[in-house]
Amino acid sequence: MTKILQHRRKLERSQNVKILASVIDWTVALYVVVPALVIGFFLYKDFILNISTSWIVHMPLVLFIVLLFIITRIGTIRTYLQRADRLFLIQNRKQMIRLKRAGLYWTLSKHLILLGTGLALLSPVFIIVHHITILELLSLLLLLFTTNFMKLLFQLKLRKWQQLVSNMFMCILGTVCFLYVPIITSLIYLILLAYCISYYNKHYVYSTKFFDQQVELDQVAFYKWQSLLFQIAPELRSQLVPKLKKPRLLWKNSKRMFRRSDYLIEELVCKTMLRQKQYLFGYLRFLLSGIGLIIIVPAWAKMIMLGILYFTLRSMMQSVIQQILEHKIWSIFQVSNEQIHAASRRLLKGFVDLPLLCILIIFIISLVI
Repeated sequence: MTKILQHRRKLERSQNVKILASVIDWTVALYVVVPALVIGFFLYKDFILNISTSWIVHMPLVLFIVLLFIITRIGTIRTYLQRADRLFLIQNRKQMIRLKRAGLYWTLSKHLILLGTGLALLSPVFIIVHHITILELLSLLLLLFTTNFMKLLFQLKLRKWQQLVSNMFMCILGTVCFLYVPIITSLIYLILLAYCISYYNKHYVYSTKFFDQQVELDQVAFYKWQSLLFQIAPELRSQLVPKLKKPRLLWKNSKRMFRRSDYLIEELVCKTMLRQKQYLFGYLRFLLSGIGLIIIVPAWAKMIMLGILYFTLRSMMQSVIQQILEHKIWSIFQVSNEQIHAASRRLLKGFVDLPLLCILIIFIISLVI
């Protein structure tokens, strides 16, 4: 690994740590991350112990293999190139080749470890349910790894519809070959993997023809965490100017939602949540994902998940209310701190306490029945 790669990997790790530290504070770690890890461990343990009677027994092997070929993929082959390298590093061709080659091997090694870990976790399903041997699992690992690498080459060379056709063909070919001739197919795919690595080295490592494309792809991979957070929580884009749109369905003509005139704060907060979809979708995403987890987990973990959902949803709503109350429009209205606290309590009761109380009542009724 070159010194430049080590330095840029260190910068990327420090940035990712800062992003995770800004998102996962002690409350999120205490109420979400740690309980999720503990519950996930026990769910996986129960799944392995009761695998012979679980729903996955009725899932055919061919469908399972097809899903693996579709789901698994390599995001981007990292080159760790920057735009300034066109002026400086490109003068030292050997150094640039070593950097891109090290990025290739780092990406493939990382994907191979992740793929192997995933198959290791799923190995009880293959061995106990479908009676697959360890050698055949290694053959499946090679098939998935080679197919994902070829998909990445297709993305660099082919058009969208050509990529779709090629990916479907590779998925069908890999599934059929694994089911009928796994060992012979492994030898063929091993030769194919060697050819793909040689092809990538020739056209993308030793050549500078695709320098701008590689820099752009590497920048996208570098800011992967930020992009993922923006997709999960669009309200984090506080630096962007929000696009105000008129509501299409509810309260189109700014009619009052509450009859009482002293509910001004509740009125504006509720209308803001309805008309700014990042707030509405964020609230619904937390609520519905929590309800889904409560339905999935065993009976002994439902109350724990309900408590976690309560504190998580309450923290999220407090953050949303605080963001709305920090808007400059509140400098126009003369509202006291007592009114703000009272309105916040009423909003938390409506958005947090009432939905979770309904979920608790439904849960108790289902246990009684």
